[in-house]
Amino acid sequence: MVGTILAAIVGVSMIAALYLNITARTTLVGREIQNLEWETSNLKEENANLKTELAQLLSYDELFKRSNALHFHRATAAETHYLVVPGYESKEPVNLIHNSATNSQNNILSEVYTQSLFDWFGQRMQGGTRR
Repeated sequence: MVGTILAAIVGVSMIAALYLNITARTTLVGREIQNLEWETSNLKEENANLKTELAQLLSYDELFKRSNALHFHRATAAETHYLVVPGYESKEPVNLIHNSATNSQNNILSEVYTQSLFDWFGQRMQGGTRR
């Protein structure tokens, strides 16, 4: 009987130790997750600060100040040089002009399709069928 009681105590002790071990590991993992979330939050804040600083450095006023400090000025037509690169084929320009000559021929519709509902109804009331 003493052996059974001791076996039960050892069994309960092992279950309690296993429970404590799992609880301790869960607590450590939870704490590590909190630390990583805190670090992520800090990195996001630092990233936002760096983006703000970059936007400030690339603003027109800042670039103008730095270019003046370096004695830069706007290039004139005489100072601008273009290079011809053999074999380079540029992209064709996009034609945004509405060509009415081709579209007017394609959009010729019968008068039946361009007649308003009121005109059609008026004709039906008068008894005429115009096509």
